[in-house]
Amino acid sequence: MTLMDDTHGHAAKVTRAGDGRPVLVLGRDFASSAAFVALARRFRVLAMETAPTDAAAWIASQGFDKLGVVGIGDLAGDALTLADAAGDAVSALVLVSPAGLPLGDANGPLKPLLKDVAAAKCVLIGDRAPAADALAAYKTELSRSHVVLVFDAGADVAAERPDAFASAAGDFLDRQGRFNFITDSVAISA
Repeated sequence: MTLMDDTHGHAAKVTRAGDGRPVLVLGRDFASSAAFVALARRFRVLAMETAPTDAAAWIASQGFDKLGVVGIGDLAGDALTLADAAGDAVSALVLVSPAGLPLGDANGPLKPLLKDVAAAKCVLIGDRAPAADALAAYKTELSRSHVVLVFDAGADVAAERPDAFASAAGDFLDRQGRFNFITDSVAISA
């Protein structure tokens, strides 16, 4: 179901599906993807193409106690910003094929958030993606983070491997800190 949510004067197009714990996904064209359907088998998924202008107010207005946030591609930075603004309301943050995060010597407004965002974080990267070379940088620069390499995926894990995306992201959203025991030296090839 797609609807316009006009919370606090800021309209947001939200596509909803599934039952269970809420997961907000920021991703271009995600609502019409197989990955959306796969994730909605396990969670109540709310898909948006842009973050709400006042993310913390929008999350509070929805009545969520806790929710997971997923940021795909170039919206990974928006997801990081949203998790920072929402604070304790976000229990887990998954960054899928992230683009534009300031790693290494790069600088920018997102740089402090790599360490400051309190939510547990997981980065999913395809083994054929150029960003696969940055695995160590993600693990080092993102606090409380896990990095998962998804086999047989390129630059867009969610589009190329929707079931593997839903499995890895879903397991992390379910387990957060306990995810450590599962991903120690493991890559996803589902």
